[in-house]
Amino acid sequence: MTIDKNFINKAIEYIDNEHKNKSDWYVGIATRPKDRLFIDHNVNEHSGKWIYSAQMTEQTARDTEKYLLDNYSFKGGVGGGDRPCYVYVYKITSYTRE
Repeated sequence: MTIDKNFINKAIEYIDNEHKNKSDWYVGIATRPKDRLFIDHNVNEHSGKWIYSAQMTEQTARDTEKYLLDNYSFKGGVGGGDRPCYVYVYKITSYTRE
């Protein structure tokens, strides 16, 4: 398993500064994280709470997503479509779509 520890630490720190309950957050992987966040999940780009990684290999993205799902209470599921190379996390709100 190859994980991006830097992104994991950055995401956990960001979430802990915003809201400690990780079950209010969603984790996923994507090829185009901005499209996935702002179009598919309807996260507000300006006022929403979100973060995504730097580009990584597909395997690292998949392993990092799985690590976050297995070790924290994030919502989400493994998947990610065709050759995802980014991991993203956003705060679930009444206007977001999981």
